[in-house]
Amino acid sequence: MTELNPSWAGAAGEMISNAADLNRFFTALFRGRLLPPAQLRQMTTALSTEGNLPRQRYGLGLIEYETTCGVKVWGHSGGIHGSTTQAFGTSDGRHMITLNFNGDWVGGGKNVVSAEFCPPPGA
Repeated sequence: MTELNPSWAGAAGEMISNAADLNRFFTALFRGRLLPPAQLRQMTTALSTEGNLPRQRYGLGLIEYETTCGVKVWGHSGGIHGSTTQAFGTSDGRHMITLNFNGDWVGGGKNVVSAEFCPPPGA
């Protein structure tokens, strides 16, 4: 057993939640139930990450991610040793996905997000 105090990572290690909670949060946010429209617009005014994060732009606490098929989704991702989380959805809050990997070595989180929002070939 390894002992790790996640407080060194700030919010990355201190949030206690699950995928269903994150889906509810982002759905409520994008459907306008948490903030006035002007504040949500500010959060979704995204700027380029200048090539550091492929197919991503960053707003105020939100990531705009362009999937491999060109669909733009909003949310956030993060991780700490041994855990990675991705939570993304459509800007209207109708379609969300949150995934947790118990391992930061598996990678591929954005590939799963793209698979969720991109139609299968020939569909």
